[in-house]
Amino acid sequence: MTNKTKTETNDFRRAIGEKFSRSFELKREAVNSEARTVELSFSSEAPVRRWFGDEILGHDAGECDLSRLNSGAALLLNHCTEDQPGVVDKAWIDPTDKKGRAIVRFSKCEDADEIFQDVVDGIRRLVSVGYSVDEIQMVKSADGGQSETYRVTRWTPYEISLVAVPADVSVGVRSEEHTSELQSHLNLVCRLLLEKK
Repeated sequence: MTNKTKTETNDFRRAIGEKFSRSFELKREAVNSEARTVELSFSSEAPVRRWFGDEILGHDAGECDLSRLNSGAALLLNHCTEDQPGVVDKAWIDPTDKKGRAIVRFSKCEDADEIFQDVVDGIRRLVSVGYSVDEIQMVKSADGGQSETYRVTRWTPYEISLVAVPADVSVGVRSEEHTSELQSHLNLVCRLLLEKK
């Protein structure tokens, strides 16, 4: 193993503690208009290209820490912590299809009502999850130009968002947060947009 390979192999550990997000499509038939709830899928084991290689979020028992989601985590709009149309009522891992699922509930305030109506009408269909990587392991080394594959064996989702524009449609609509500074900039942009309303 060359020094370069050793360095590249160890670089993936920098992902621990970073914040990431993934997006999924919302199914309209899972909407309960009376209760103002929506059942949705927020994660899967589909590989996602990251700066360190291909990432697989583990969905086996004990790999996903749902404590933050199940403590009334925020349902956000476009990962903006200043724009919260609802809350996560319940989150779980479905062992049959290895997907993270949740029931989210929308507020009755005017802004949230408009967003909920867009969900009911099928206008807002994309869902994204914000999560931190707590433990990660290489499961396949680079081979003939292929990138390494890593399995996240401990991860913590901390919010679910409705998203308008996916960051990368070529890999299943995904976006990535690198630092808290980026979140600060996103919050500022959200505040400015909300002030224009």
